[in-house]
Amino acid sequence: MHRVATAKKLWLLFAFLPLASGAVLVVHVLTRLSLGLALAVASILIFSIGLFTWRCLTSAARLELKRRIKAGAMAGLLATLLYDLSRLCIVTVFHDTFWPFDIFPLFGYAIAGQALTLGIATAIGLLYHYTNGLFFAVAYAILFAPRQWWLGILWALGLEGFMIGIYPGWLHIQALNEFLSVSLVGHLTYGTVLGIVSRRRWVYAPCCRLL
Repeated sequence: MHRVATAKKLWLLFAFLPLASGAVLVVHVLTRLSLGLALAVASILIFSIGLFTWRCLTSAARLELKRRIKAGAMAGLLATLLYDLSRLCIVTVFHDTFWPFDIFPLFGYAIAGQALTLGIATAIGLLYHYTNGLFFAVAYAILFAPRQWWLGILWALGLEGFMIGIYPGWLHIQALNEFLSVSLVGHLTYGTVLGIVSRRRWVYAPCCRLL
């Protein structure tokens, strides 16, 4: 019984590791610490803790973890693509003054410094954006992939709450109503795709026991 409880704790620890890519943004916003430096430190911690946790898991748990990570990565890529597409549709159709993709170069400058060209900063920021989309999806899949698809929407609304709490003050957004509507549509899209696709990918992957 103690072994099972320990294994479940390790499983949960592994699930929360991918969320570090978003947590470092909070650290950056609150402390002005370089986002690049925070990501470097987080990467070392994720690798070290992840390696230790992986070694402590049973062989069956490792197989199941791989299964859920693959499901989450596939779902996360598609969900993030459609998240961006839905936001693009909203701002295009309604001619919004708020342009959500301005965040990409800001991410890039925060990670690698102000000396970057706009194109390189945008590319780095886009990579960080998609890394978050994939990592958040992997964390979701580890925890909830076998469960009801609509849990993906609740997960995405949690991410929406995180964004609302951080972005307006950090970016000094003026068109707040437009930001909220674009963000909500994007996260509803992301969560729906994440919940459905991760569950389907998990269902049709080779089956094994968790513990």
